Amino acid sequence: MVRVIRQRDAEVAREAILEAAEEVFARDGFAGARIETIGVEAGYNKSLIFHYFGGKEELYQAIMVRLKKRLLDGYLEPLTAFAQCSNEMSTSRLRIFLELSVDRYLAFLAQNPRNLRIMAWEAAEGWHTFLGNRKELEEHRTRMICLGEFLLDAQKAGIISPKLNPRFVFVSIIHLCVMYLQNLPRYEWFLSDVPIDQSESLAFARQQIVEFVLHGIITTPSERSEK
Repeated sequence: MVRVIRQRDAEVAREAILEAAEEVFARDGFAGARIETIGVEAGYNKSLIFHYFGGKEELYQAIMVRLKKRLLDGYLEPLTAFAQCSNEMSTSRLRIFLELSVDRYLAFLAQNPRNLRIMAWEAAEGWHTFLGNRKELEEHRTRMICLGEFLLDAQKAGIISPKLNPRFVFVSIIHLCVMYLQNLPRYEWFLSDVPIDQSESLAFARQQIVEFVLHGIITTPSERSEK
């Protein structure tokens, strides 16, 4: 019984440290983060952090593992399940795929704002830690390839332009979601007609990104004749 309680206390302590570390790394980046600060925010002595994680680099790697698992569970897995659930290929199914892709990624970023900031720090540093664990990367790579194959099948079916690289299209969709949320405060004055409420703002972004990817910015002859 005592062992169970100690194990439970250890799990609580580890989780509190990880939560505090995620906040500090998101705010200050790896270089600016201090173990002492993380300890204070977690409510534990820094010696306990060293005991559980070994040091700042190992703690940051643990944060990255959590981030990638969230990304896998909340985004890549559901999208892969949709891509593999049927061999049918049509414009409507491609649209559903795009809507699911944008909706899931925007939701992941909005629900995990600290992860969004940590990824910005990682990008500035060349993604060194994110790319460090080969096993986790292989899991992400397998699912990303599957999603790229889905778009390649759409291209073979004549739905996606042969001028485009399907994998580049998928990566661009992800980047549009990231850039929207990262830069919304910067361009708030310019995007004055964007809804302020977060759920409405995300719905707006999803609709705009999907329409942009599906149709681009040039109107069709039928759309021009309606005016």
